[in-house]
Amino acid sequence: MKKKLMARKIIILFILSIAIFTAACTQSEVVDKVGAYTTVIDKLYEEDTALNNNINYIAVDTSSIINLNDEEKAALLKELESYGFTVLDMTIEELKEEGYIKDLYFEEGILFEIEDEPIEGNSITMDISKWRSGLGAIGYDGTVVTFKNEKWEIETPGAAWIS
Repeated sequence: MKKKLMARKIIILFILSIAIFTAACTQSEVVDKVGAYTTVIDKLYEEDTALNNNINYIAVDTSSIINLNDEEKAALLKELESYGFTVLDMTIEELKEEGYIKDLYFEEGILFEIEDEPIEGNSITMDISKWRSGLGAIGYDGTVVTFKNEKWEIETPGAAWIS
């Protein structure tokens, strides 16, 4: 009887250990994938800084991001709060409907649009842009971000464009 009780306790502890290990691995995957997107947003935020003048909002269109689930998209938006602005998860159409964009001008913010391709190994290829107006935008097509040395790095910046 005591042996059966002890065996059950060991099995329960084993199952709990596996569950905790799995949860920890899942959490690190969230951080890892989100890091790819914050890396490219950080790079683009620092470029053409005139687009950032007098903003109160950073909007991110997550609708075309295929490599992140809803939890990971929420983690990405939370990370971007470190810039000190209100972060919005909206498309350009939604921003227009809500009155943030008028006459092709986002007076109080910038919009990051990201279209990614499926992850291949430890790399993600994406097109990314920062938009403030019809005449104020910058972006890169075909940016390749690779996870190496425990962090995401831009391996290939891609083809730059500006308007």
